[in-house]
Amino acid sequence: MTPLITGTWNVRTLLDRVGTNRSERRTALIATELDRYKVQIAALSETRYAEEGQLLEVHAGYTFYWIGRKQEECRVAGVGFAIKTNLINKLAAPPKGIRDCLMTVQLPLPRKCFVTLISAYAPTMTNSNEVKESFYLDLKAAILAVPRTDKLIILGDFNARVGNVHASWEGVLENNGIGSCNSNGILLLKICTTHQLLITNTVFHLPNLNKTSWVHPRSKHWHLLDYVIIRQRDRQNVKVTKAMCGAEFWIDHQLLISKLNIRIQPPRRPQGKKVPMRLNVSKLKCAQVKQSLAEELDSKLEPLNLDLHDVDSDWITFRDAVYATAKEVLGTTTRKHQVWFDDNNERIQSLLDEKHRLHRSYPNDPSSAPKKDAFNNIRRTVQLELR
Repeated sequence: MTPLITGTWNVRTLLDRVGTNRSERRTALIATELDRYKVQIAALSETRYAEEGQLLEVHAGYTFYWIGRKQEECRVAGVGFAIKTNLINKLAAPPKGIRDCLMTVQLPLPRKCFVTLISAYAPTMTNSNEVKESFYLDLKAAILAVPRTDKLIILGDFNARVGNVHASWEGVLENNGIGSCNSNGILLLKICTTHQLLITNTVFHLPNLNKTSWVHPRSKHWHLLDYVIIRQRDRQNVKVTKAMCGAEFWIDHQLLISKLNIRIQPPRRPQGKKVPMRLNVSKLKCAQVKQSLAEELDSKLEPLNLDLHDVDSDWITFRDAVYATAKEVLGTTTRKHQVWFDDNNERIQSLLDEKHRLHRSYPNDPSSAPKKDAFNNIRRTVQLELR
């Protein structure tokens, strides 16, 4: 098993305001909080950085990757990853940005396996249906690009409520939701059903409220959910998924972490090929059988159309035809087991009778050395002869 701690966090922005009196950059503050919770890789939403790039936070030991809109556009979205720097050298390739709301990264696992993580930030309810459909089409393409043998983890803020009707979405939604489902939630649940994905947990945040405010869980103020989504077959890999209320970053979203123990199935042993049965070649000593086999081979091989451009397939066709013809004429050998016990029954029985006689006489006189030696000798002889 390979332990892995992942996280997802809507940071609202990574941009630092001009004239702020805070000496640390926002990336440094985020890296410090991630390091406090020992998160190895975290998906970040609403980064608001332009274009595509990376940044190293040396003190906390995290490298930030992001993708966003162009410099001249309104940067209201953007996604990225914060990865422990000691994992960077293990990556086969740096994180790949698909668009300003989707980014993927592939981490190597033992036995030449991989886990693919997708950082996603779905459109809000105010966006048009075309924008939402475009996002889910790109998300579907990203999921299909992941090999079936790879582990898949989707992290991010999907701006969706999936509700608590888990019975209608068996295998997709666990019984940890509240409230009703909105249009974004229906789109998310459909794509999870199509690709056999499981929503392991949800986390709520309070808009326009500070962290000291308390709202009843079923209040209408609870909305906008973050998710950790995996394949249904990998349900046993997730140990716990929970929101870390103590992560301080002056935002109304909470850090959601998921601790996993990734189980890797051992490679399947190659199944041995079926060995063809041995032919009874002893029949070839008969001239009539030899002549019959030659005639049958001529008749069976004559209609074969062999393409000289593909030698391997021609050889397989020729080999199978010759073997089938020889098997039909000669037949296969039958193995005869040697019946050794019946042929040696009288000798075996006499040895056993002698052993039993000495065994009965030896306990009656245990102090007699000759009787003891005679019994040991006959027992050794019986074992040797039977072998």
